[in-house]
Amino acid sequence: MNTQSRRYLFIDFENLQQVKFKKLEKVASKIFVFVDASIGQVPLWQVQQIQRFGKNLKWVVVENLGAGNLNYHIAFVMGKFHQKLELDVEFAIISHDSDFDPLVSFINASHRKCQRVKRQKEDSSSADEEDVDMTLDEEEKEEHAGAIPGLLESDDEEIGVMVDVAEELIAKTAEETVKRLIRSGNRPAEVSSLKDYIHLHNQELSLYGHIDRIIQQMKASNDIEIRKGEVIYNF
Repeated sequence: MNTQSRRYLFIDFENLQQVKFKKLEKVASKIFVFVDASIGQVPLWQVQQIQRFGKNLKWVVVENLGAGNLNYHIAFVMGKFHQKLELDVEFAIISHDSDFDPLVSFINASHRKCQRVKRQKEDSSSADEEDVDMTLDEEEKEEHAGAIPGLLESDDEEIGVMVDVAEELIAKTAEETVKRLIRSGNRPAEVSSLKDYIHLHNQELSLYGHIDRIIQQMKASNDIEIRKGEVIYNF
């Protein structure tokens, strides 16, 4: 990946199984994989490929999906990141679903580069799409045939796929939280209540301890103090 550019890539588990990982490694700085929680295992060949991304890949496990669509969750998370990240961070979605195109166009119109990356054999109909070869070699699949049951239930740190959310995002979210508290007049008295408040407004950051990182940032900025589980506000 070119160090001069940052690109967040969003993909569901179904499409991930069709991808040549070496190509993803070249075009994405961070990858978010959306998966239905009912999927209980990941093929061994895929785990071996994924591990090379380390902390730059994150599983977003969606509970109780039912007959729903992961696309809604992808769009929601993209929208939240669009609000918070600097505009020099590019977005890309790997999907054959043209329902994403209005969202892609909207994000581009908001001065952030965004594209839907489709499979090579599809008909090119959108200016925001980019053809790529997403087919994994059959011999590669056969070589690594197998599965690891219950992988998605494991701690992400243990399998090396937890994403390191940018410090600038944590800092910006902490700053926005202070501004929101000032506007609303809200002052959650306990740490647990403050966590609930931050989670309510920043659900895309609720995984893997990011809420705690936001609170730590607020403490480091001297916006709050915590004494015996109670929050003291300095604004």
